[in-house]
Amino acid sequence: FDPPTMEKWATTNRTLLPTRGVISQRNSDNMKLKFSTSNNRKRMSAQVTPLAPVEGGIANGNGSPALPTPSNDGSGDIPSSKKHVCSRFLKKRPPDLYGQRHAIESAKCVNDSLRLLEKEIRKLPYEKRAGVDRASMICPEMIESREHRLLFLRCEQFNVDLAAIRMAKYWNRRIELFGDAAFHPLSIATIRDRGERELSLGFLRVMPDTDGTGRCNVFIDPTVLEGHGYEDENMVRAAWYALHAAIEDESTQMKGVVFLVYLRHACVRHFDRSLVKAIANSIKGVLPVRVSVIHIFHPPYLFEVLFEVVSLLLGERLTKRMKMYSGEDSAIHDKLTDFGILPSRLPVELGGALDLDQDQWIAERESEGN
Repeated sequence: FDPPTMEKWATTNRTLLPTRGVISQRNSDNMKLKFSTSNNRKRMSAQVTPLAPVEGGIANGNGSPALPTPSNDGSGDIPSSKKHVCSRFLKKRPPDLYGQRHAIESAKCVNDSLRLLEKEIRKLPYEKRAGVDRASMICPEMIESREHRLLFLRCEQFNVDLAAIRMAKYWNRRIELFGDAAFHPLSIATIRDRGERELSLGFLRVMPDTDGTGRCNVFIDPTVLEGHGYEDENMVRAAWYALHAAIEDESTQMKGVVFLVYLRHACVRHFDRSLVKAIANSIKGVLPVRVSVIHIFHPPYLFEVLFEVVSLLLGERLTKRMKMYSGEDSAIHDKLTDFGILPSRLPVELGGALDLDQDQWIAERESEGN
């Protein structure tokens, strides 16, 4: 029925219809359904304009790319409804085995993205970009370099506005952590008095080379901290140094970091909530580290109790990138091989061939001036 016919029918039958409209009572014997016909007509006449598909996302009405992307927490490629600033030359490859998409870094795309990044940084309020401005005055050769800015563009999949926000947060936090040393490349010397001892504990150990997918792997064993005193802020400095070492490789910058978390001998007492929170807050939206996956091995019996806490600290998107494994090493090896991680490049703790000597790693990097 059209609205007038339905209105007459409702009045005659004294029936309330569960349809659109506004119901008003004239008296106890007469109920009338009043339809907002003008609104109905507007809705009926509304036209839906389909979005034009473009490679790498969707385009808005004027044809310029406006790609649905994740929030800037470092977690990867889980789409959201918000559209971000990106180059009109941006194209992306199909999702890989981790479900992540990677930008095709053509010269046009990179140059245009770098130009847009400078504009987005200037748009930020002064208090949010204070660290960037200070670094631009003290170490322009570092902060304005192509290599440095690509770290943030790659981490945010060339969504320029997110890269600008991450870069601003990064420099504010970097200056908080390292003071005047923040304006020099991070090295063992940078953290000698504030974090070198914590680094030597080996809570985060950067594995050599990259796996079969071109990603750097970082091994985490919380039990190494038992019996050692440490300061959370120094542990964060050590984590910053280790993760900067992980993203020295260009392929890792593009594709992300793989974390291997070993919990076979871990207990509840090894779970330091404040430390996990401090490091997680550095990864989420600050460090230019793209997280591909967090492989967790042999979670303890009470891990289900801790999982909710860990999920809150890491955030929803990083939590979705967690994969858990139990059982024999050989069965775990078979599963990891599907991700390009062969037994030959697994640490001995996981039945592999690598003996990760943290002191030797530190000495080698120091001798190289890193």
